[in-house]
Amino acid sequence: MTSSSTLELDTSASEPFVSDRYDFSVAVPEGWSGTDATVDWGGNSLGGLGSPLYASITDPALGRDFVVAAAPVADGMALAEWQAAMDRVAPDVCGDPSPVEETTLGGEPALAWTHGCTDGYDVTKLAALHEGRGYIVFLASNSENDNAEDRQIFESLRSSFGFTS
Repeated sequence: MTSSSTLELDTSASEPFVSDRYDFSVAVPEGWSGTDATVDWGGNSLGGLGSPLYASITDPALGRDFVVAAAPVADGMALAEWQAAMDRVAPDVCGDPSPVEETTLGGEPALAWTHGCTDGYDVTKLAALHEGRGYIVFLASNSENDNAEDRQIFESLRSSFGFTS
């Protein structure tokens, strides 16, 4: 797929994925599957894919994982402060981040950025605050996948995201 193509994810035949642990829902594209986190995330590190700390929606065919976690944050924490904290806990295999872009997540202000990582993944990340929690959302994709397509997938999933609390 070329970077000028428009990617449409088919979510019409699926039920939304709902995370009871992190209080959100997101449309699940055809062929993807969702797993909720089974352990609370502390917000002070980002572990590997498949961690029980993460709610994740996975595309096994093309090596993409849409991952969400949330942790309590201090009263008055600013979004830029949360985003900077999430950038600091990026794994050492991830290089310098791209410039941060303003966006939204479930109607809340959010900040998005990307990392290229030497472990074979490109990662699009998003930080948001909602009801006393800091959220980290990311799409980890095999670096052989098309970056423009990854961004379209991330945007499609982001736009379907809703907070349930």
